[in-house]
Amino acid sequence: LYDIMTKLNLGCGQIRPDGWINADSSMNTMLQKLPLGKWIARSLGSVIFDTSNVVYMNLNKRWRHIPDSSVEVVYASHLFEHLEIESSKLFLAEAYRTLKPNGSIRLVMPDLYAHCKEYVASIDNGQVEASKLLLWAINLYDKGPDDKHSVIHKVLGLFQGYPHRHKYMYDKLSLTKLFSDVGFRDIRLSEYGQSHYIKDILDVEGPHLYGGYANSIYIEALK
Repeated sequence: LYDIMTKLNLGCGQIRPDGWINADSSMNTMLQKLPLGKWIARSLGSVIFDTSNVVYMNLNKRWRHIPDSSVEVVYASHLFEHLEIESSKLFLAEAYRTLKPNGSIRLVMPDLYAHCKEYVASIDNGQVEASKLLLWAINLYDKGPDDKHSVIHKVLGLFQGYPHRHKYMYDKLSLTKLFSDVGFRDIRLSEYGQSHYIKDILDVEGPHLYGGYANSIYIEALK
């Protein structure tokens, strides 16, 4: 598999295009690859995936199954902010190691700066729940839809660290420094569905996302 496809779509969720190695680590993803898995997931009220085109990958560990300089693209959308700081550094180091020379990385995640600008504007406009909306937007609010899941769903979540709160937040300056520290070059900001380096970007950022995520940052670079 890894000799044929050299584009990694990490933390893929439901976005699993052909021609990419779509990787995820959620229990729900792995469950639905098993016989009767979709039936069990549906009974638990979990999201049902249309395809099983996915492999398991724990991004808190080294990517030992991927050789050095073997990958053309590393892509991840709304994943990086869910990693602890040490894991995020490991992620970038492994991406750099496995990318071919001139290979590209593209990360999409919430833009802390954009969210804070929106928060300040809301405060200035007298919006009473501005702080609550900010905490919800950056996924740090401790009460929400997660509380409505079944007891079984919550028990399963204990093994997965659910709900998946954000571990850290980034802006263009902090991300640029992280990329640069690892050795990436030609670091550039981009927009939804547009890439300076990845010609197949619409495979993972196509119409299925309805224009992308609000207040997100799109950053990419070359090895």
